[in-house]
Amino acid sequence: MKPRKASRVVLLNERDEVLLIRAQDLLTPTHQWWMTCGGGSEMGETPAQTAARELAEETGLECEPGELIGPLAIRDEIFEFTEKSLHQHETYFAFRTSEDIELEDAVWTDIEKRSLLEFRWWSREELLRTTETIYPKNLISLMDMAMAGAVPEVPVVID
Repeated sequence: MKPRKASRVVLLNERDEVLLIRAQDLLTPTHQWWMTCGGGSEMGETPAQTAARELAEETGLECEPGELIGPLAIRDEIFEFTEKSLHQHETYFAFRTSEDIELEDAVWTDIEKRSLLEFRWWSREELLRTTETIYPKNLISLMDMAMAGAVPEVPVVID
């Protein structure tokens, strides 16, 4: 199975909260999880270009690829979605915003309209206390890196 390239964005607000999306599997709606903004690369895109495009499509928030913090981390994951096994190679960036997210400015695909359930800002304390499934598992360490502006020379490998 050929890996799909994707980029994800740890989006932080002025209160150091992270925006997460609650998603569901279309064939098993009880299978739900929270994740960062992001998605698959289009032909010829760099990981930063993918991250900036996906951020705009999912939240309506626009930025230039060079404004992103990172790359911070990479993750190689095999997962099931709608009865398909997907192998995804993800590159993680971060972005800080003081703007309100206007989801009516988002441009969602049909699959996103059916699988993305809600968006919510999460504090560090809420992430530490929750029993919900959150991806990536190392999200708090990525938040810490972004808040410190600590971009590693080589992206950190995460779960």
